[in-house]
Amino acid sequence: VYRIKFNETYAEMNKGTNEWKTVLGGVLFFLGVTGLILIWQKHFMYGPIPHTFSDEWLSAQTKRMLDMRINPVEGISSQWDFEKNEWKK
Repeated sequence: VYRIKFNETYAEMNKGTNEWKTVLGGVLFFLGVTGLILIWQKHFMYGPIPHTFSDEWLSAQTKRMLDMRINPVEGISSQWDFEKNEWKK
């Protein structure tokens, strides 16, 4: 008689659903697809790293900035000792 009047018992009404598994699966799927797209872009779309990122270029650029005395009050030139030709301690 109870099943005719009510479709579910109180315990069946409060039972959790497994929808979180579907949501988690969808999120992980799209994260995986995004990762594959990023790997593809890094491999096929981007060129090699420019030569201006090499250590030799950066040291030459720093030396040139010191020679030009760029920003002598608070910048890089204020940290360089021009008499001793080394960084201030």
